[in-house]
Amino acid sequence: MTNSSRPNFALNGPSMTPDATIHAARGDLADLALAGKLFVPHYARPMEFHAAADVSNVFSDADDQSVVIATLAKGEAFMVVDLSGGWAWGFVKDSHLVGYVPANALTPAP
Repeated sequence: MTNSSRPNFALNGPSMTPDATIHAARGDLADLALAGKLFVPHYARPMEFHAAADVSNVFSDADDQSVVIATLAKGEAFMVVDLSGGWAWGFVKDSHLVGYVPANALTPAP
């Protein structure tokens, strides 16, 4: 088969433009709730964790010098989509604000 005789395939279908502040979606991974609305290579079901300290910051990036976009009170739920490099990426359960929390600031939900 030559290049010109090989079949061509294209991916198409619904794909929204996510709002990075409220949609847990990035180039490689998205919240499973966005499947069928947004195309990314991988989806994950968020896992519920709770803030362990009296106050835990939610950062815009996986860097404690980045902008604090929200704070979690002790026991407040944070839905983790990805956990790597000492950081949890996901969203605040109540407000759905997306960001990063140091992994050691969270405990798994009972």
